[in-house]
Amino acid sequence: MRRIGCGLALLLICHLAVAQSDKVEPLDRKPVIPVAGIVDQRDFPDSINGCGPASILNLLKFSGPEYLSAYQTILGPDEGIRMRSLVDKYFKNRPSVVYPSRNRWGVHGIHSADLVSGLNEFLDEKGIPKLEGQYLDRQKEESASNHLKRCHDLISASLDRDVSPILSLRSYVVQRRKEGEGEKVGWETGYHHYVVVRRISSPLLETGFELEVLEPYRGKKTHIYLHPESNGQPFRALKGLLQNGKWLGGEPFLLALAPDLPTLRPRDVTWEHRYIVVSNFLIGAF
Repeated sequence: MRRIGCGLALLLICHLAVAQSDKVEPLDRKPVIPVAGIVDQRDFPDSINGCGPASILNLLKFSGPEYLSAYQTILGPDEGIRMRSLVDKYFKNRPSVVYPSRNRWGVHGIHSADLVSGLNEFLDEKGIPKLEGQYLDRQKEESASNHLKRCHDLISASLDRDVSPILSLRSYVVQRRKEGEGEKVGWETGYHHYVVVRRISSPLLETGFELEVLEPYRGKKTHIYLHPESNGQPFRALKGLLQNGKWLGGEPFLLALAPDLPTLRPRDVTWEHRYIVVSNFLIGAF
């Protein structure tokens, strides 16, 4: 009897194990997409200028749960194909808000106004409130300290709403160009780059504040420091595009110390050139 009882128990255990292994998963179960890791723009197969779509993915991955859920709906086996999916649907074949006769995607990437438009169309399809985008230029009659605080507070407000904002940075350089018999010295545009702000990593001081950012070129965390011009040297920077924007003088934007962002460095810059990086445009919830 003892042997028979043990045999029956063994048969029962085997039956339960088989029954559990035959359990059918629900048909509506969604695949889990791994989200670890900062998106690297170099994985974008169609262009070297992928900091825009890479930063959209980084915003989605490193913001609140609704944004992460939206990220997981983007089709593709890897980040490069997911970037392509975004660009093809929301940028490559949709009209620019800056140049309505052209599409949003061009050889030089995506303009800030077009980036926020395409991102908001994506968010709207997912039932997520639209984000805002605005230039970070200094307002008329605004003091340097108030300008600094306003930019800080915009970034802080977005982070408080669990949205890691996209920050547009632009570089400028003073160049000497031959003009007739003489020489003309003036400010020229350098390069443009997007990063995603993860946190404000230092207190707000009169001299500025530090940001921890997600750098899409190389897919890494790094730090930049935003500050007013501290040497009493005015500069010029462009609000908008070369073709239809406006050059602003004085101290129109906060400067950015960004030594770990190599894509912003103008070519052929020597010790005699003045070279700056400005915080140009912000996309977030504020």
